[in-house]
Amino acid sequence: MPQGTLDVMKLDGSPVTYQIMFEQNPGGTFVARVDGDELVTFLHEEMRVDLPLAESTAQAVRNDGRTRLAGVFLEENNLHAVMDYLEEDI
Repeated sequence: MPQGTLDVMKLDGSPVTYQIMFEQNPGGTFVARVDGDELVTFLHEEMRVDLPLAESTAQAVRNDGRTRLAGVFLEENNLHAVMDYLEEDI
């Protein structure tokens, strides 16, 4: 199970979107770009982040524009599943 940093950035625009990266090493792995109203759901359901942490992350990035969560464990299978899921949408 990889451990890394979850990096979430607010991208200004209409509508506001959020870019999510999971970094195991410098440079990271681009995971997703999601609409603002889908951020908590995506973090919790697709990336398996605990709901309270997903909610606090969403609040922090809305207020500050960017937030980083160190020490996040993400099952590698979940990461690949999320990336495959997103590729199907493109």
